[in-house]
Amino acid sequence: MENFVIAIGRELGSGGKEIAEKVAKRLGIKFYDKKLLEVAARESGLDTTIFENADERESNAFAGNIFSIHGAITDLFMGGSCMDSDQLFAIQSEAIRNLAEREGCVIVGRCAEYVLRDHRRMASIFITADYEDRIKYVMKHDNVERAQAIETIEKGDKRRRNYHDYYSTGKWGEAKSYNLCINSSHMGIDGTAEFICDYIRQRFGL
Repeated sequence: MENFVIAIGRELGSGGKEIAEKVAKRLGIKFYDKKLLEVAARESGLDTTIFENADERESNAFAGNIFSIHGAITDLFMGGSCMDSDQLFAIQSEAIRNLAEREGCVIVGRCAEYVLRDHRRMASIFITADYEDRIKYVMKHDNVERAQAIETIEKGDKRRRNYHDYYSTGKWGEAKSYNLCINSSHMGIDGTAEFICDYIRQRFGL
C-alpha cells in the first residue's frame, strides 16, 4: 500500500506531541519530532547542533526568500559562508520529502503540511485545546506555577506562528490551512488520538 503521512501542528499545551506519538503507535508508523533534525543532519552531512540552534525560529531574511535544496548546498560548499535559517529549512524540507517518499510517518511541526502539500496521501491536522486546559497541562508537564505556564504558552505559540507563517503560505492554526482541526479538551489525549486514527483509517482506506 502507498505510504501515507500525517502532518500535525499544535498549540503549546494542547498535548499535540503526546497525541501524535499515540497516533503513530496505533497506526504502526514512525513518529518524527526533533528526531527529524537528526535525519536532516545525517542526510546533509551537517552537525545536528546546527539544526537544533535554528529549530523553529523565525528567519531574519526577507519574507518568502526560500532557498532550494540545491542552492543551499551550493552556497554552503561554494560560498564558504555560514548557513542561514532559510537554507537550513530547505535542507530540513528535503529530509521531510524523502521520509514521506520512503515510509509512512507522523511529523510534528516543521511546516510539514506545507512542505508536503503535493503529496497524494498526506493528512494535515491541527490540535488546539481550551486555554485553561493548556495552562494546566504546561503546569503539570513542566512543573511550573501558573504565571510561568502562561508565559511559556505565549512565547511558544508566538515562536511557532512566526516560524510557520514565514515559511508557509497558510496561517498557523487557521482551519483552512489544514484538513482537520480538533480541540483535545473535548475528548482528552487518548480520545483525540483515537479520533484522529479513525479519520486516517477512513480517509486512506486502512
